[in-house]
Amino acid sequence: MGERIRLLVADGAAAKFTLRVRESPAARIFSLILPESEAEAALRASASGADAILCYQAGIAAPVIQAAPSLRLIQKHGINCRNIDVAAATQRKVRVATLPLMRSVTVAEHALALMLACARKVIPGHQAVAGAVYREMGLEPIVTSQRNYRGNWPGIRGVSELFQASAGIVGMGDIGMEIAKRCRAFGMNVCYYQRTPHASDVEASLGIRYLPLDALLSASDYVVLVIPHTPESEGLIGARELARMKPSATLINVGRGGLIDEGALFAALQAGRIAMAGLDVYRNEPLPATSPLLTLPNVVLLPHMGGGSYRGWEVDIPAALRNIQSFFAGGKAEGIVNA
Repeated sequence: MGERIRLLVADGAAAKFTLRVRESPAARIFSLILPESEAEAALRASASGADAILCYQAGIAAPVIQAAPSLRLIQKHGINCRNIDVAAATQRKVRVATLPLMRSVTVAEHALALMLACARKVIPGHQAVAGAVYREMGLEPIVTSQRNYRGNWPGIRGVSELFQASAGIVGMGDIGMEIAKRCRAFGMNVCYYQRTPHASDVEASLGIRYLPLDALLSASDYVVLVIPHTPESEGLIGARELARMKPSATLINVGRGGLIDEGALFAALQAGRIAMAGLDVYRNEPLPATSPLLTLPNVVLLPHMGGGSYRGWEVDIPAALRNIQSFFAGGKAEGIVNA
């Protein structure tokens, strides 16, 4: 295209996402259309001149698509298309493209790190080596060889594998999908819960199945929380929910601290009603020195590090804008879901 691509950024002119798009050097080749808000009426009014739509959380309903006669591409910032009427786009021969987000990938990696730390007893193992507890056990170091060694010399119990274990992910948005992909790579069975199940083709592509929350809690070896903290999700995991989990199960939280009743979690861990918890987030941050969770041996506690390097905003938005540019330059883009 000789002229600039007219790009509707659907999340509203004042949204943080839209501001970051405007600040990106990769946006200079576009003529940006910025609606006042992400309300459907505002999007319909702004869509009439758009060649492409870039959306994050804004809903792209059929009336918005129908109001854009020049529209050729909808680029989702992420991989979860629940906020886009893909069927309406397909009917209009408008392509819908997705891209994995680094900011979602980094949280997913962190969730797997917590799962592995709990399964492989990484913290007790480190403490045994760093504290040289062999001296208290009456052991003397030996020179090792291929056949002569001391495996698990501290006698740490409960070491397990993720392979063939079941992961129940509460919240199957962009981050949940990235966690699911990584769990499947470890040979795990994956189920999920959220208010509205995904379409069967999405479930099949990710190798996941929907379960109601109570059923997920009962079936899962690892329960992974990744939903936002809202009034509806406040204290989602309390004494009742913890009682439904397997005694051998592990609770992982990379969402927000308010999803869990920490007092009930402490009681369940102390009594052995669940085996372990891997937590990156807490009701109060930093976790207060008076928290009883700090006294437990069966926890892995991290200081809200799930954001990783925080390069996501610098990488993700330019990648989406380049994908749009590629589509208009040659008709090809990554992540087309309705080709």
